[in-house]
Amino acid sequence: MGLVAVSLLTLAAASGLALDAGRGYLIKAKLSQAVDAAALAGGRVSSDGLADSAKAHIEKYFKANFPEGYLGVGAAQTKIDVAPGGGEIKVSAAVTVPTTLLSVLDIQSYEVSASATVRVTLRSLEIAMILDNSRDVSWIYMKEMKDRAKSFLDAIAGGARSAEDVSVAVVPFAARANVKGQANINPEAPADPDHVCMDQRPAYHAVGETDPRTEPFDHYSGTFRPRRNPTGYKDRICPQARVTPLTRDRAVLDATLDEMRGRGCRRYDLGLAWGWRTLSPEWQNVWQGANVTEPADYTDSDVTKVAIIGTHSGNTPRSCSDDPETIAETERMFAEACEGMKREGILIYAIVYVSEHRGFWGRESEADEDAPSSADAARALFEDCTSGTERAFFPQSREELEAAVTGIVNDLSSLHLTQ
Repeated sequence: MGLVAVSLLTLAAASGLALDAGRGYLIKAKLSQAVDAAALAGGRVSSDGLADSAKAHIEKYFKANFPEGYLGVGAAQTKIDVAPGGGEIKVSAAVTVPTTLLSVLDIQSYEVSASATVRVTLRSLEIAMILDNSRDVSWIYMKEMKDRAKSFLDAIAGGARSAEDVSVAVVPFAARANVKGQANINPEAPADPDHVCMDQRPAYHAVGETDPRTEPFDHYSGTFRPRRNPTGYKDRICPQARVTPLTRDRAVLDATLDEMRGRGCRRYDLGLAWGWRTLSPEWQNVWQGANVTEPADYTDSDVTKVAIIGTHSGNTPRSCSDDPETIAETERMFAEACEGMKREGILIYAIVYVSEHRGFWGRESEADEDAPSSADAARALFEDCTSGTERAFFPQSREELEAAVTGIVNDLSSLHLTQ
């Protein structure tokens, strides 16, 4: 009889240990997730002289991720340390977990704890937002793109330690990019004062970063010339919104975004090239405009250069802008620009909108065998361009578009999490 009692007690203890240990494991995982998230959230808002507000934000974020009463535990005891200047944040938390079956062994509770340390590394960002302004970008999607672009700017500015840490260029493109007001690119008086688009330069300069004072541009000379066919030039070749070089002036950036319209042809290879030029030190003292900031040297380790291209569907070089290249050739040019930018250390992201009704990628015509034949080929083109396939996004809805923007913001975070 005594042996049976001992066996039952042993069995109860083993069962209690398994049950309470499993519960403790879940609580530990949830607690670790909560302190990590809280520390990261605090890192995004901390700044010199605002330690108290950072602590309040961290506490609020922790409670949102670890609600009181989770799996029967009470309120967590937290400790938050914010270093002067907000350069390091330490968050620790502990909870008392009441036992169930282990209580028969007079073990009424045990403690579970977790901690996280975030070190905030300052780095400046130069960002080129390269945005499709072609006719396939519907009014609805154009509005979404503008809204998401502004929310991206809000998030990046909110995460920066100083307004001096982030400079942004906006590069609207269709078949070309409008460089109105950039006399160093085109010193001649334009035929159309509001729409100034350049032809491609020859050979490898077509999508390269070469200084225009060394390798100059000519006016677009294709089918729809501004004097012969001003409507076609404006509606099919040269976007309404002009290139805005790097600036920290949010009002200037918003004005460019507001001016964007979806119309005309598409050459995302040339759009990307103009984005590269806004980031290139080769173009120092070239760009002009209100509150322009000069692109940093590639060797400046304190600056991260970023290109984000947002586009929709495929290139249309022949049917619209009368360019001699086939679609396949424009894609090769696009790949060349991608590789050139990545060699210089520029991080490239892509958001390629997938239409639910028109399909992912369209051929220019049924007879055009140079067009990509599948969504997989098109997807691979942009995945190969980006700095890692995880930086290529293919949203099919508003929610997925928002998630893509959030993913880029998070990836650009200068926070480093250590335990």
